[in-house]
Amino acid sequence: MTTTPDAARPLYTARVVTTAAPPVRVRATGGPSLPTASPFDAAPADGARPGADPEQLLGMAWSTCLNATLEIVLAEAGIAARSRVRVEVELHRDRTGVGYRFVPRAAAAVEGLRPAQARVHVEAAHARCPVSKLLTGAADVSGGHPGPRVEAVEFSDLPAR
Repeated sequence: MTTTPDAARPLYTARVVTTAAPPVRVRATGGPSLPTASPFDAAPADGARPGADPEQLLGMAWSTCLNATLEIVLAEAGIAARSRVRVEVELHRDRTGVGYRFVPRAAAAVEGLRPAQARVHVEAAHARCPVSKLLTGAADVSGGHPGPRVEAVEFSDLPAR
């Protein structure tokens, strides 16, 4: 595989800082500042914790990146259709019992395409998506989790909300 001379130069750099002082917040330089929470924090009566947990943030990052990449793949194929991606990130105990690990999976749909037709585009997007690559490289293959799974589903199966 040959790399272009520009492949080593970043196109963009995001800088994010988390402060541990209550309330815990994560802030992106030049971007949003969000309160954070643990999935183990007790939820108030309305069920909404006051901040996003790491699983939600990872899911948002992957869903956004995979959908943007899928839109590019579809445009390159001459397909003008909307796409949707749903991501679930499960938190599991690590096999060693000492820490934790994520088990992420995604479902992607293309409006007007059956899952069998969309699959080739979804797989191409998954292969090109930077977050998919990051997650695949960190897969716990020895623990029976070969990496993030992505499936093509019906567009109507992924509601906008």
